Amino acid sequence: MHMKLSDLHFDPNLTPTRDENFMKHLNDALDGVEPIYFAAVPTSICIPFDQDYRPDLYPVGAEAIKQAAERGKKGEHQNLIIYQRGYWFIVSDDYIPYFAALTGLPDYLPCLIMGKPDHPLVKDLQGPIDSVEFKIAIGL
Repeated sequence: MHMKLSDLHFDPNLTPTRDENFMKHLNDALDGVEPIYFAAVPTSICIPFDQDYRPDLYPVGAEAIKQAAERGKKGEHQNLIIYQRGYWFIVSDDYIPYFAALTGLPDYLPCLIMGKPDHPLVKDLQGPIDSVEFKIAIGL
């Protein structure tokens, strides 16, 4: 079945607030200006940028979270792209895999961190990662 482009619509309930800090970090990382690291970050210090965004409250979001959680149970984990703000690590774009990870409450999340993290609880820090490899890792 084909859909007309005019039949597509934007649902503001399924879109988080835009995080300009994330966009700056991401652009700098893609341009090779900001280093990217890989690490295991405690789930307890990863927080969503948009505290009010709840994709789990809508059928399409809940289904996406369920499917991501099922992939995670098979060992197909998605790395979250985050940045550090003080004590916390901010999740601004990967809400579906973040919510999926929360269903299992793992101690640590696999993360690509924009900027060198400075936190005593971060484990297995690796990098910096080449910006070309980062682009490949995020599907660009």
